[in-house]
Parts: sequence; C-alpha cells; structure tokens
Amino acid sequence: MRRSPREQLIYFLSILFAIAPFVAGLFRAFSTRTDLRLLWMAVAAAVAAAGAIALTRARARQSQSVLALSALVLVGATIAAGLMGFLLGATAGPGVWMVAVVLGLFLAASCALYARSRPARSG
Repeated sequence: MRRSPREQLIYFLSILFAIAPFVAGLFRAFSTRTDLRLLWMAVAAAVAAAGAIALTRARARQSQSVLALSALVLVGATIAAGLMGFLLGATAGPGVWMVAVVLGLFLAASCALYARSRPARSG
C-alpha cells in the first residue's frame, strides 16, 4: 500500500528527526576534531530506541500504543545516552542529562512520526 503525499511528508520528517542526533554529533566531532562524546551518545540512544521498538514490534500500532512506544523510546534513549556520556568522561551531570533528554526527544518524535506515516489499512 502506498503512502499518500501527506504520509510521505510525515515519513520524511521522521527520517530527519532520526538523523538529527547523528548530525549534531558529527558537527561536534568535526568542529572540535577530538570530542566524539555526542556522537557516541547518539549511537547509544539510537540502539536503545531500536531495542524498545523491537521489543514492542508485535503489538498493534494504535494511537494508544504509539504513545506508549514513544514514551518507552524517550526513557530508554535518554538513559542510554546519559550513561554513555558519563562512561566517556563527562562530568557536568545536569548538562549531560539535558543533552540526553534532547537526543531522546528527537528519537521519540521520529518514532511517533513514523507510526503516523504508515498507510491506513483498508479492508
């Protein structure tokens, strides 16, 4: 089943939200030439988000479950990114968690947008 133009736009936005943490990490890595922490935090957040999605893959994609999945992605990605930041030597606790929350928000928004972009089933 093909996506409508509106669903295609939402799908494109979900991709942009998913790659935003990596773009920020790459920008930080290239601008400092030595600091890869943000990039590794983005990788950890993405792995946690993928794990959360894989755990709930078998469930129906109703609006209620999309909200629950997005919340799970937000929490998992935030915790994974924050822990990775500390494992890589970050010392500013509130700053690490603020960055981790932003990474989690981007991935949770991507998850929700992707679910909204799926074509409606007919029949």
